Amino acid sequence: MRASFSDRFYIAAPQGVAVKLSDMLSSAQIIPSGVVHTGDEAVRAAKDGALLLTTYRLPDMTGEELASRLGEAADVVMIVPQDYEGEETENVIMLHNPISQDALVQSLKTLAHCRLRMQQLRARAEKLSRTLEERKLIDRAKGKLMDTLHLTESEAHYRIQKASMDSGRRIADVAREILDSAENLAS
Repeated sequence: MRASFSDRFYIAAPQGVAVKLSDMLSSAQIIPSGVVHTGDEAVRAAKDGALLLTTYRLPDMTGEELASRLGEAADVVMIVPQDYEGEETENVIMLHNPISQDALVQSLKTLAHCRLRMQQLRARAEKLSRTLEERKLIDRAKGKLMDTLHLTESEAHYRIQKASMDSGRRIADVAREILDSAENLAS
């Protein structure tokens, strides 16, 4: 099951609790990347997009303080006392004690799936953003060719496209070169 989790899945809990949590998860074939016992260790381990399973109380800080220090750098599943009334935040899911193995495993699997989906959506958004920026760049280069060489839009586009094919470079790179050379001529 480890394949559905990022390589950065940690347990942060006092020694005895960490052993129990590790045992619960290992019987479901979920193996953490590491186990830490203090909040400071958890902050060091869990930064940069980790998934962290923690308890409400650690030797040096509470789970709330840990989640606050991590900010959006990690997603946190926090096991809290039954009477705890704190609010979940965007990156913190709370599970009330006593917790069953099924509930814990299902929560972690769901969060891991959501994290994977978010990573895919971010990658897609970045690609779309790059595509949009490249289109703007190409349009500006076409405009520059239209102004300086008195071409129609389709003629300017054809010239950029042909230069791209002839040189084996991406059309956006050719467009950037056209704009750079136009700026150099204007200087």
